[in-house]
Amino acid sequence: MKKWIVEFLALIISMSSQNVLHGAEDHLPPVGVEIVQLVEDAYQKGDYNNFLNKLHEQYQNAGKAGALRGIFESAKAAMQITPEKITENRQRYRAGIRGQNQDRNQRLLDAIAANPSLAIVQRIDSIAFFSQSEEESAALIELENLKFHIPETEESTIENQISALETEYYIKSLLLDVGSHHGKTNTDTTNKKIAITLEKLDKMEDAAKKNQNIIWLEKVRNARAAFLSEKAYRIDLNTLNELASGKIAAENSVEEKVKEIMMDYQ
Repeated sequence: MKKWIVEFLALIISMSSQNVLHGAEDHLPPVGVEIVQLVEDAYQKGDYNNFLNKLHEQYQNAGKAGALRGIFESAKAAMQITPEKITENRQRYRAGIRGQNQDRNQRLLDAIAANPSLAIVQRIDSIAFFSQSEEESAALIELENLKFHIPETEESTIENQISALETEYYIKSLLLDVGSHHGKTNTDTTNKKIAITLEKLDKMEDAAKKNQNIIWLEKVRNARAAFLSEKAYRIDLNTLNELASGKIAAENSVEEKVKEIMMDYQ
């Protein structure tokens, strides 16, 4: 087995129990919605084409080496992910946004009420007022579940074509994680994963149009809207979590208060 494949399988196993540590930062990163929009704009202009083409070559080389199914099964086993677990996690995630996080969000909103012009305000507004429709959430669950089915042929049905793309880009995302453990920054990896997902969704939309399948076209568009809004939310939530952990330094008394609040929910 080629060395990079061995390294990859070892990485997948280690990822299930380790967190990557990053050095302290002295400023807040851009707001999540701005990051997502910048990456989407860059993707549309073709700025990620070279990266996506190289990643596809790596994916094809893994296929020629007969490693794709092994990578897929090893990753799934190491992460202990099942379709049922995905559905359960997403339901818990939505319930958390609606329920247990309400107290945290109200405390955060109270902390910034007297200082609406501070940089931290946009991040808190993003967290506190995030919402996602049932249709959008259901579309993401369905796509995520499809990654666990590798069809014999991707040409037979629209479901098989969508499933093949979901599995392909799941593996490509895992391949990118190898690079992130070899010197790539966390921000660089995050942005590239957004680009990977955008390309995947574009191909899914093209497949739905080619098959003239209005139902799947609507599902893919819902998934795209859900992905972009959720990615922005997660980026902003990560900023607040890094503020709580000290990876980002608080710059004023309000950020210190936000840090204290977030520490209560770690």
